[in-house]
Amino acid sequence: MSTKPDKVELYEEGILKLELFDSDAGSLNGRKGLNGKYNGEATSVKIFGLAGSGVTFYDDKEFRTEENRVYIEKLTNEPIEVFISKNFVQTDDKIGSGIFFGEEPGKYKWILYKHPKSRLDWEAVLDVILGGTQGLAGRLVSIGGVVGKILNDENEPKSNNYRVDNCSSVKFGEPPAA
Repeated sequence: MSTKPDKVELYEEGILKLELFDSDAGSLNGRKGLNGKYNGEATSVKIFGLAGSGVTFYDDKEFRTEENRVYIEKLTNEPIEVFISKNFVQTDDKIGSGIFFGEEPGKYKWILYKHPKSRLDWEAVLDVILGGTQGLAGRLVSIGGVVGKILNDENEPKSNNYRVDNCSSVKFGEPPAA
């Protein structure tokens, strides 16, 4: 069970733009921050708080699920930096919807929700991560060095975007239901 972090900082190209102390449905784009306007193009984030604290970064405002989002859970009490604008899955394979997970050992675990349309509860997400198939249509894959589940995506546009490239809203605490 995840807890809320103490603070999250959003950086654009190494420049601190926004500090958040709680969830913010945004849109964060255009907000005046510590060093000028935040353009929604966070290249990295710093998360402060105890091990077990988690935060979700959304590509869209109001915690909308039509675009990518990534959940980060800290494994250390030290502050961590995460480069959210880089692909979490290192591949050129193009898919529509999927859920992928990985870990930066000793720092954080992550779950990337790549544009999933399905409404899943957290137990179903855990089932996906652990390789279960009960109640979920899709196929388990290992691409780019990580394991994930490609959901039924035959009729969806495909891309090789496995990141959050326009961080517009941030939610502290528990990981989102897909």
